[in-house]
Amino acid sequence: MEALSHQDITGFVATAGAFLEADPVNHSVHLTAVDAALRGHRRAATLLSLHENGTVVGAVTRMAGRPLHVAAMPPAAAPAVVAAVREHDPEVSQVTGPRDRVDAFRALWRPGGREVYVLRLYRLGELVEPDVPGAPRLATAADDDLVTGWWTDFVEELDGLPREVAAQRALDSRWMSAGHVLWLVDGVPVSWAASTTPVGGVSRVGPVFTPREHRRHGYAAAATAAISRWARQEGADHVVLTADVQDPTANSVYRGIGFRHISDWSEHSWD
Repeated sequence: MEALSHQDITGFVATAGAFLEADPVNHSVHLTAVDAALRGHRRAATLLSLHENGTVVGAVTRMAGRPLHVAAMPPAAAPAVVAAVREHDPEVSQVTGPRDRVDAFRALWRPGGREVYVLRLYRLGELVEPDVPGAPRLATAADDDLVTGWWTDFVEELDGLPREVAAQRALDSRWMSAGHVLWLVDGVPVSWAASTTPVGGVSRVGPVFTPREHRRHGYAAAATAAISRWARQEGADHVVLTADVQDPTANSVYRGIGFRHISDWSEHSWD
Protein backbone atom coordinates (compact mmCIF):
# COMPACT_ATOMS: atom_id res chain seq x y z
CA MET A 1 0.00 0.00 0.00
CA GLU A 2 1.31 3.44 -0.96
CA ALA A 3 0.18 6.84 0.34
CA LEU A 4 0.78 9.80 -1.97
CA SER A 5 0.57 13.34 -0.60
CA HIS A 6 -1.05 16.08 -2.72
CA GLN A 7 -0.38 19.78 -2.26
CA ASP A 8 -3.04 20.87 -4.75
CA ILE A 9 -6.74 20.21 -4.18
CA THR A 10 -7.49 19.96 -7.90
CA GLY A 11 -4.75 17.36 -8.36
CA PHE A 12 -6.12 15.38 -5.41
CA VAL A 13 -9.63 15.45 -6.89
CA ALA A 14 -8.30 14.34 -10.26
CA THR A 15 -6.66 11.35 -8.58
CA ALA A 16 -9.10 10.35 -5.81
CA GLY A 17 -12.34 12.13 -6.66
CA ALA A 18 -13.94 9.24 -8.54
CA PHE A 19 -13.09 6.85 -5.72
CA LEU A 20 -14.76 9.11 -3.14
CA GLU A 21 -17.80 9.69 -5.31
CA ALA A 22 -18.34 5.94 -5.74
CA ASP A 23 -19.50 5.70 -2.10
CA PRO A 24 -21.00 9.10 -1.33
CA VAL A 25 -22.79 8.02 1.86
CA ASN A 26 -19.72 6.77 3.70
CA HIS A 27 -17.48 9.40 2.09
CA SER A 28 -19.83 12.37 2.49
CA VAL A 29 -17.60 14.22 4.99
CA HIS A 30 -14.63 13.85 2.62
CA LEU A 31 -16.72 15.12 -0.29
CA THR A 32 -18.05 18.10 1.67
CA ALA A 33 -14.55 19.03 2.84
CA VAL A 34 -13.14 18.76 -0.67
CA ASP A 35 -16.00 20.88 -2.02
CA ALA A 36 -15.27 23.51 0.66
CA ALA A 37 -11.58 23.54 -0.29
CA LEU A 38 -12.39 23.88 -3.99
CA ARG A 39 -14.64 26.86 -3.17
CA GLY A 40 -11.95 28.49 -1.04
CA HIS A 41 -13.86 28.12 2.25
CA ARG A 42 -11.39 25.68 3.80
CA ARG A 43 -7.63 25.19 3.52
CA ALA A 44 -6.52 21.61 3.02
CA ALA A 45 -3.84 20.49 5.51
CA THR A 46 -3.63 16.83 4.46
CA LEU A 47 -4.61 15.25 1.15
CA LEU A 48 -3.54 11.63 0.69
CA SER A 49 -4.51 9.22 -2.06
CA LEU A 50 -3.92 5.55 -1.30
CA HIS A 51 -2.78 3.16 -4.00
CA GLU A 52 -2.29 -0.56 -4.42
CA ASN A 53 -0.87 -2.05 -7.62
CA GLY A 54 -1.57 1.19 -9.46
CA THR A 55 -5.21 1.44 -8.35
CA VAL A 56 -6.69 4.05 -6.02
CA VAL A 57 -8.05 2.17 -3.01
CA GLY A 58 -8.56 4.96 -0.50
CA ALA A 59 -8.06 8.54 0.61
CA VAL A 60 -7.42 10.58 3.76
CA THR A 61 -8.16 14.28 4.22
CA ARG A 62 -7.81 16.99 6.83
CA MET A 63 -8.91 20.57 6.59
CA ALA A 64 -7.05 23.17 8.68
CA GLY A 65 -8.42 23.26 12.21
CA ARG A 66 -10.31 20.00 11.79
CA PRO A 67 -9.57 16.34 12.68
CA LEU A 68 -7.88 13.95 10.28
CA HIS A 69 -10.68 12.15 8.45
CA VAL A 70 -10.15 8.47 7.64
CA ALA A 71 -13.55 7.25 6.42
CA ALA A 72 -12.06 6.34 3.03
CA MET A 73 -8.94 4.68 4.49
CA PRO A 74 -8.84 0.86 4.39
CA PRO A 75 -7.64 -0.29 7.83
CA ALA A 76 -4.76 -2.13 6.15
CA ALA A 77 -3.46 1.22 4.85
CA ALA A 78 -2.90 2.60 8.37
CA PRO A 79 0.90 2.04 8.41
CA ALA A 80 1.35 3.92 5.12
CA VAL A 81 -1.01 6.70 6.24
CA VAL A 82 0.72 7.14 9.59
CA ALA A 83 4.10 7.39 7.87
CA ALA A 84 2.79 9.99 5.40
CA VAL A 85 1.06 12.05 8.10
CA ARG A 86 4.20 12.03 10.25
CA GLU A 87 6.07 13.52 7.30
CA HIS A 88 3.52 16.02 6.02
CA ASP A 89 1.19 16.87 8.96
CA PRO A 90 2.89 15.82 12.20
CA GLU A 91 0.78 18.06 14.47
CA VAL A 92 -2.39 15.99 13.95
CA SER A 93 -4.10 15.67 17.34
CA GLN A 94 -7.53 14.33 16.36
CA VAL A 95 -8.78 11.59 14.06
CA THR A 96 -12.34 10.78 13.08
CA GLY A 97 -14.16 8.25 10.91
CA PRO A 98 -15.65 4.75 11.15
CA ARG A 99 -14.50 3.20 14.39
CA ASP A 100 -12.40 0.37 12.89
CA ARG A 101 -10.43 2.87 10.78
CA VAL A 102 -9.91 5.28 13.64
CA ASP A 103 -8.68 2.40 15.78
CA ALA A 104 -6.25 1.27 13.06
CA PHE A 105 -4.77 4.77 12.77
CA ARG A 106 -4.58 5.68 16.45
CA ALA A 107 -2.94 2.39 17.43
CA LEU A 108 0.07 3.40 15.31
CA TRP A 109 -0.02 7.18 15.72
CA ARG A 110 0.81 7.63 19.40
CA PRO A 111 -0.23 6.18 22.78
CA GLY A 112 -2.78 7.71 25.07
CA GLY A 113 -5.47 10.17 24.17
CA ARG A 114 -9.17 9.61 24.62
CA GLU A 115 -12.26 8.76 22.65
CA VAL A 116 -14.26 11.97 22.43
CA TYR A 117 -17.45 10.37 21.15
CA VAL A 118 -19.00 7.47 19.27
CA LEU A 119 -21.60 8.40 16.70
CA ARG A 120 -24.07 6.23 14.81
CA LEU A 121 -24.39 7.00 11.10
CA TYR A 122 -27.91 6.71 9.70
CA ARG A 123 -29.31 6.94 6.18
CA LEU A 124 -32.93 7.84 5.50
CA GLY A 125 -35.13 5.16 3.99
CA GLU A 126 -38.85 5.85 3.64
CA LEU A 127 -39.61 9.07 5.50
CA VAL A 128 -42.25 8.64 8.22
CA GLU A 129 -43.98 11.92 9.03
CA PRO A 130 -44.56 12.25 12.80
CA ASP A 131 -47.94 13.39 14.07
CA VAL A 132 -46.85 16.45 16.04
CA PRO A 133 -48.68 19.75 16.63
CA GLY A 134 -47.30 22.69 14.70
CA ALA A 135 -45.86 23.34 11.24
CA PRO A 136 -42.45 23.86 9.64
CA ARG A 137 -41.08 27.04 8.13
CA LEU A 138 -37.82 27.62 6.31
CA ALA A 139 -35.66 30.04 8.24
CA THR A 140 -34.91 33.41 6.65
CA ALA A 141 -32.30 36.08 7.23
CA ALA A 142 -34.59 37.52 9.90
CA ASP A 143 -34.02 34.32 11.92
CA ASP A 144 -30.21 34.54 11.89
CA ASP A 145 -29.89 35.62 15.51
CA LEU A 146 -32.21 32.83 16.67
CA VAL A 147 -30.41 30.17 14.60
CA THR A 148 -26.97 31.38 15.71
CA GLY A 149 -28.05 31.40 19.34
CA TRP A 150 -29.53 27.91 19.17
CA TRP A 151 -26.48 26.64 17.29
CA THR A 152 -24.28 28.00 20.07
CA ASP A 153 -26.56 26.37 22.67
CA PHE A 154 -26.26 23.08 20.77
CA VAL A 155 -22.44 23.14 20.68
CA GLU A 156 -22.19 24.32 24.29
CA GLU A 157 -24.42 21.47 25.49
CA LEU A 158 -22.95 18.77 23.25
CA ASP A 159 -19.26 19.48 23.82
CA GLY A 160 -19.38 21.12 27.25
CA LEU A 161 -17.52 24.17 25.95
CA PRO A 162 -17.44 27.70 27.38
CA ARG A 163 -20.06 29.77 25.62
CA GLU A 164 -17.60 32.03 23.80
CA VAL A 165 -15.79 28.98 22.38
CA ALA A 166 -19.10 27.36 21.41
CA ALA A 167 -20.15 30.59 19.68
CA GLN A 168 -16.96 30.65 17.62
CA ARG A 169 -17.38 27.01 16.63
CA ALA A 170 -20.97 27.65 15.56
CA LEU A 171 -19.89 30.71 13.58
CA ASP A 172 -17.18 28.63 11.88
CA SER A 173 -19.91 26.44 10.36
CA ARG A 174 -22.33 29.16 9.28
CA TRP A 175 -20.66 29.65 5.89
CA MET A 176 -21.81 26.21 4.70
CA SER A 177 -24.52 26.07 2.06
CA ALA A 178 -27.44 24.68 4.02
CA GLY A 179 -31.14 24.81 4.67
CA HIS A 180 -32.64 25.57 8.07
CA VAL A 181 -36.14 24.63 9.21
CA LEU A 182 -37.91 25.99 12.27
CA TRP A 183 -40.79 24.05 13.79
CA LEU A 184 -43.45 26.46 15.03
CA VAL A 185 -46.32 25.93 17.45
CA ASP A 186 -48.85 28.76 17.52
CA GLY A 187 -46.34 30.83 15.57
CA VAL A 188 -43.55 30.34 18.13
CA PRO A 189 -40.30 28.55 17.09
CA VAL A 190 -39.81 25.51 19.35
CA SER A 191 -37.23 23.47 17.45
CA TRP A 192 -34.67 23.82 14.66
CA ALA A 193 -32.97 21.47 12.22
CA ALA A 194 -30.39 22.12 9.51
CA SER A 195 -29.06 20.17 6.54
CA THR A 196 -26.31 20.74 4.03
CA THR A 197 -27.31 21.21 0.42
CA PRO A 198 -26.41 18.08 -1.57
CA VAL A 199 -22.75 17.37 -2.32
CA GLY A 200 -22.10 14.21 -4.29
CA GLY A 201 -25.83 13.50 -4.02
CA VAL A 202 -25.74 13.47 -0.20
CA SER A 203 -27.18 15.90 2.35
CA ARG A 204 -26.13 15.66 6.00
CA VAL A 205 -28.73 16.65 8.57
CA GLY A 206 -27.53 18.48 11.65
CA PRO A 207 -27.54 20.19 13.99
CA VAL A 208 -30.97 19.41 15.41
CA PHE A 209 -31.82 21.39 18.54
CA THR A 210 -34.79 21.92 20.81
CA PRO A 211 -34.55 24.25 23.83
CA ARG A 212 -35.04 22.43 27.13
CA GLU A 213 -38.40 24.03 27.81
CA HIS A 214 -39.83 22.58 24.58
CA ARG A 215 -38.45 19.04 24.78
CA ARG A 216 -40.40 15.77 25.04
CA HIS A 217 -43.15 16.88 22.65
CA GLY A 218 -41.81 15.35 19.41
CA TYR A 219 -40.72 18.68 17.95
CA ALA A 220 -37.19 17.46 17.12
CA ALA A 221 -38.61 14.54 15.15
CA ALA A 222 -40.93 16.90 13.27
CA ALA A 223 -38.15 19.38 12.48
CA THR A 224 -35.82 16.57 11.35
CA ALA A 225 -38.48 15.12 9.08
CA ALA A 226 -39.14 18.57 7.61
CA ILE A 227 -35.48 19.31 6.86
CA SER A 228 -35.03 15.81 5.41
CA ARG A 229 -37.94 16.46 3.07
CA TRP A 230 -36.32 19.77 2.10
CA ALA A 231 -33.00 18.00 1.34
CA ARG A 232 -34.73 15.55 -0.96
CA GLN A 233 -36.51 18.41 -2.70
CA GLU A 234 -33.10 20.02 -3.20
CA GLY A 235 -31.99 16.91 -5.09
CA ALA A 236 -30.33 14.73 -2.44
CA ASP A 237 -30.23 11.06 -3.41
CA HIS A 238 -29.25 10.19 0.15
CA VAL A 239 -30.03 11.97 3.42
CA VAL A 240 -27.79 11.02 6.34
CA LEU A 241 -27.26 12.06 9.94
CA THR A 242 -25.33 10.99 13.01
CA ALA A 243 -26.48 10.50 16.59
CA ASP A 244 -24.53 9.98 19.80
CA VAL A 245 -24.60 6.26 20.57
CA GLN A 246 -25.12 7.13 24.24
CA ASP A 247 -28.26 9.17 23.53
CA PRO A 248 -31.08 6.58 23.29
CA THR A 249 -33.74 9.27 22.83
CA ALA A 250 -32.12 10.75 19.70
CA ASN A 251 -31.49 7.32 18.20
CA SER A 252 -35.09 6.30 18.83
CA VAL A 253 -36.38 9.54 17.29
CA TYR A 254 -34.36 9.12 14.11
CA ARG A 255 -35.24 5.46 13.66
CA GLY A 256 -38.88 6.37 14.20
CA ILE A 257 -38.96 8.69 11.18
CA GLY A 258 -37.21 6.28 8.84
CA PHE A 259 -33.45 6.53 9.37
CA ARG A 260 -31.54 3.24 9.24
CA HIS A 261 -28.21 2.41 10.90
CA ILE A 262 -25.20 2.24 8.55
CA SER A 263 -22.10 2.21 10.79
CA ASP A 264 -20.56 3.53 14.01
CA TRP A 265 -18.05 6.38 13.95
CA SER A 266 -15.53 7.57 16.50
CA GLU A 267 -13.37 10.58 17.22
CA HIS A 268 -10.11 10.17 19.15
CA SER A 269 -8.19 13.11 20.52
CA TRP A 270 -4.70 13.56 21.99
CA ASP A 271 -5.39 17.14 23.18
